[in-house]
Amino acid sequence: MSAVARRYHERGLKALDNGDVEGALEALRGAVELSPGFGNARIAYAIALAKSGDAPRAASVLRAGMSRATSPIATAALWATLGDVLTLGGDFFGAEEAFQQAGAVPGFEVRAASGLARVYARLQRPRDMAAQLTIAARRSAGRG
Repeated sequence: MSAVARRYHERGLKALDNGDVEGALEALRGAVELSPGFGNARIAYAIALAKSGDAPRAASVLRAGMSRATSPIATAALWATLGDVLTLGGDFFGAEEAFQQAGAVPGFEVRAASGLARVYARLQRPRDMAAQLTIAARRSAGRG
């Protein structure tokens, strides 16, 4: 990835931290255009899009990055963020699948379980929600 893409990414993250969503969108879009395989920039761009109210476009940006991911961890991060974006956008069944995909990668079990718990809460499935919260709590405490 280019140094310019990194600078755009850093500028976009600072803009997000400062609440400047429009500035973040501009900078992060530039980072993704310069380096389409730059997963962190793609995730940050999708988050900025979601914060601006464009969850469908954010989901599209994340899906487009799946084939460009450079590792299973990068792919899982894209899936987990996709789950968050789809939950925000009201596509709970799509979010469920995204979190399940993320949870299949070691290290993402807790994030996936907590995401699934939110999805199941929205779907009014309290038993499934409780089961996922239990998984998240046990895994984060190191009790598998």
